[in-house]
Amino acid sequence: MISERAEPLTGERMVARIYSPFSYPLPRQAGLVPIVAAEAERLASAFPVVWQRGEEGPRLVVLRSLQEDGSGFAPGTADALPLLPLLLQAYPFVFPSGPPRASDNPRLLDVAGADLPTDAGAPITTADGRLTKGAELRLRALSLFERDFPRTSAIGRMLGELGLLEPWPLRFDLGHGRACDIEGLAVVQAGAFDTPRLEPVVARFGMAAARLLSLHRLSLFRAAALLTAARASAGTSAPR
Repeated sequence: MISERAEPLTGERMVARIYSPFSYPLPRQAGLVPIVAAEAERLASAFPVVWQRGEEGPRLVVLRSLQEDGSGFAPGTADALPLLPLLLQAYPFVFPSGPPRASDNPRLLDVAGADLPTDAGAPITTADGRLTKGAELRLRALSLFERDFPRTSAIGRMLGELGLLEPWPLRFDLGHGRACDIEGLAVVQAGAFDTPRLEPVVARFGMAAARLLSLHRLSLFRAAALLTAARASAGTSAPR
């Protein structure tokens, strides 16, 4: 789901070395990352939590930056491990975006490699075939995402089917000849929070949905901080 070159985690891949998530370009640069409802409370205080339209229905995502080049992060968010979505905490282990591949081990590994290793790294397994602590922690994050993914997807689909989502285009002039133009995002219609229209969603999914909807609405105010950061980044990188 978040990868450059994902391959089955089998054979020689089991002895590959893995590094801190910040050693890889994707965790450092990804501005838009799929998340699940269970991690929304941890992330909504720093980033907008919204939906992204797709062929399989609205997908819950977190918007970390308005830019995809590793810049434009609000202060204190770019390299904060507690603010890293589960998919990026698990990286380079990958959650499949389609049906699982036929393999003894359905897990996937992004083999693109670390471009800025910040530590010596560690193998995925020890000499006797056991997972190392680093691999266990990453696979645990992946399991947490996997466990809540069906419920999160179902909430998004129901919001879409009930016509409760509206487009949230982000188009801004960042100055210095740079611009932001992000399409395909959606938010819950503001008016729906003052009517019974959200009740079917809460009735079906309970407090998890109610909490997610509340966090989503409050998180939208974080877009202002992203815009400020993106404009500051544009000014810093402008030619002189």
